[in-house]
Amino acid sequence: MQRKYVFYIDSMQLGGANRVMANLVNHFSSMGAGVILINDIAPDKDVPEYEIMDSVKRIFLDIHEKSSVLSNIKRIFKLRKIIKTEHIDTVVSFMGPPNIRMLLATMGLKCRKIVSVRNDPYKEYGDGLVKKVTNIIFGLADGCVFQTKDAAEYFSEKIQRKSKIIFNPVGKQFYGVKRVDNPHNIVTVGRLFSQKNHALLIKAFSKIAHEFPDENLIIYGEGALRFELEDLVKRLGLENRVFLPGSSSNIPEKLAEAKLFVLSSDYEGMPNALMEAMAVGVPVISTDCPCGGPKMLVRDGVDGLLVPCGDADYLANTLCQKLDDKKRENMGISAKQKAEIFREDIVYRQWENFVFSGIEEGIE
Repeated sequence: MQRKYVFYIDSMQLGGANRVMANLVNHFSSMGAGVILINDIAPDKDVPEYEIMDSVKRIFLDIHEKSSVLSNIKRIFKLRKIIKTEHIDTVVSFMGPPNIRMLLATMGLKCRKIVSVRNDPYKEYGDGLVKKVTNIIFGLADGCVFQTKDAAEYFSEKIQRKSKIIFNPVGKQFYGVKRVDNPHNIVTVGRLFSQKNHALLIKAFSKIAHEFPDENLIIYGEGALRFELEDLVKRLGLENRVFLPGSSSNIPEKLAEAKLFVLSSDYEGMPNALMEAMAVGVPVISTDCPCGGPKMLVRDGVDGLLVPCGDADYLANTLCQKLDDKKRENMGISAKQKAEIFREDIVYRQWENFVFSGIEEGIE
């Protein structure tokens, strides 16, 4: 009999965790598994989503209550009813609130429960009493997938013993694109949200722009801070040097043309944009942000450079150093070699082993 799996996340709107969820859902369905994707909200035709295969059954909890407490309670009970009615073998959830709701919804049920922490747990869950309660609830899980060792250390040793660190999968298109011979410009990719701290990168670039008149800063992505960032660009007099073209459908080609890729985030899980830039072979600079994703990806000075969070002067000096570095491309070559471990087939195999074959104990 076909085994049935539920994958649960708040939505399939564009975002790093949502992209990984979409990739996993499509991969497991292509293997012949019975896959149900559950989201909290139905798609909005004006908001782009990741594509999901037709073979995947989609269910939307679609609970709308003024009270967030009541809304969460109703979602928990509806999720539980679906899992029981569909006779689900394994449930996999992503992100903070969905993880908690899933574990409460499946209490006493025989299905296996796998949660995945996709960001800094101190940001997703909290500290103090909240951390203690989170650890108690996570004790209900049969397995946990983390992206970094630092994220795993938020949780008790008991939880860590039934956990595994799995990197995000990077698509083949990023490995197949060829770097141009004479790359130009500093590029970053990410939603225009405060977490990404694009303002830091703009300020750092403003300090060195006059020294590199042939280089511009290009920020690919869309989000709530667009107008705020555009205003910052105007105030710094960089309208002809800093560009925010929005989202792009050909990011691999844009990265292949870039002289440098910079991640300026205040915190991250395992940053997809940084991994993709490494797979293309772009020399990378990243903040050494919690919860430890960049430092797991980048050996400082070998595969890229790590800089402190929030320090525009330090970042500006590092940009100067690498823009002037004639051996800069060697770092990109090293980054591309490191990125071999992010290939889709390798990462999917790790997920298959974890989901299909039972829990492999212990953080590696």
